[in-house]
Amino acid sequence: MNFIVIGLGNFGASLAKILTSMGHDVIGVDKEIDKVEFFKDTIRTTISMDITDIHALKTLPLKECDMVIICISDDFGSSVKTSALLKKLGVDKIYARESSLIHKTVLNAIGIHETINPEYETAFVFAEMLTLEYVWSIYNISEDIKIAEISVPDDFIGKKLSEINPKLRKLDILYLKYPDKQHSLPSLEKWLAADIADSEKDILIESDMRLVIKGHKKDIIDFFRD
Repeated sequence: MNFIVIGLGNFGASLAKILTSMGHDVIGVDKEIDKVEFFKDTIRTTISMDITDIHALKTLPLKECDMVIICISDDFGSSVKTSALLKKLGVDKIYARESSLIHKTVLNAIGIHETINPEYETAFVFAEMLTLEYVWSIYNISEDIKIAEISVPDDFIGKKLSEINPKLRKLDILYLKYPDKQHSLPSLEKWLAADIADSEKDILIESDMRLVIKGHKKDIIDFFRD
């Protein structure tokens, strides 16, 4: 896919680098030449320009781009003006970073309905992880339904995958995650996953493995209290 990431602050630069590492065509844009130079080796293409100038924006390959992500959070005016100019230039798929309810409301008013607040969303997920013991990560399907990655219960250790009941105290077990010992590095642990319903992968469950489960938040909390 082709992405244009506007604003190479901490979030924008990280997003552009990750998308580049995934093999996508990424153009990172920022008004500060120092940032553009700093990230030129880790982002596919970097460009310095005044992103509030419609003539400058016209030089970007907007028609060939699948998505534009505006990652400006510290300059409300630039964020809104850039968003409005991109809409005027006919860009359909725009994501914009918002830093407050007012910011989000203004973006919505000019037709930008896909917004992200990474600080709030990360803090919300982290808060849930802190209050649920043995949870490594959690994803909200709804306010009540969650998908969580949890430590393997002690009574599972030493059993085979085929011996595990996909129902666990009102929770659905989706996958067993286990370390990819062949490709993991000391600084970067990689993981493999086996579908709990795939009996052909008769893996012996060990203590360093994890389960991916789905269920109501109350049932997840009750599971760890039992």
